Amino acid sequence: MIHHIQRTILDTLATSEKLRYRDIKPADLDGNIFGYHLKSIMSGGYVDKNADGTYQLTSKGRNYIVHRYEDSSRSAHTIFLIIIRHGSSYLLRRRKVQPMLGYSGFIHGEPEPGMSVIEAATNRLRDKSNLAISLSIRGSALITQSLNDELQSYSHVVILYGETKSDNIKSGDETGENFWSEINAVDDLLPSCHDIIDLIESGDSWFEKSYDI
Repeated sequence: MIHHIQRTILDTLATSEKLRYRDIKPADLDGNIFGYHLKSIMSGGYVDKNADGTYQLTSKGRNYIVHRYEDSSRSAHTIFLIIIRHGSSYLLRRRKVQPMLGYSGFIHGEPEPGMSVIEAATNRLRDKSNLAISLSIRGSALITQSLNDELQSYSHVVILYGETKSDNIKSGDETGENFWSEINAVDDLLPSCHDIIDLIESGDSWFEKSYDI
């Protein structure tokens, strides 16, 4: 949690490329208290001190400003889902951790800066399943999932697809168990999986749905 004095410093620095100490210190604030909070956000990686004695936001500080007034629970989080087909079966993963503990779905991950979505998804697939498969982007979706009227996830999803002739996969790890199954044979399957398969088979590129699990 960022202290309100630290938030004030960050908000002030957000108005310029760089500012001097006297420009960011409130006139009515004790210098020792201000110095303590300035050092705290510097050690936290939000602010840098330049060679000329001025201060400026780091990339972390700028990112804080971008999301300063956002409610993360109401902001769609971008992920990718990896759909792999082997004959009539799909690669599924049963979750061993929250959220949605015990439910099965596709392997997922997050895009990474400096790397294409396909590269990041290929690396994720290899790490989680030991499969090395050529993937293609088939579309995207905005998916909301709730359990007992409590929001579990709100995600902008990039959908990737690949096929394999090998069913040899890593069994899983501490976060999930991997297995092959026909899509209609899994009782604990997340309902969005059916619509994702329909999107791939139909050639559509987008859907937006909410699900009660």
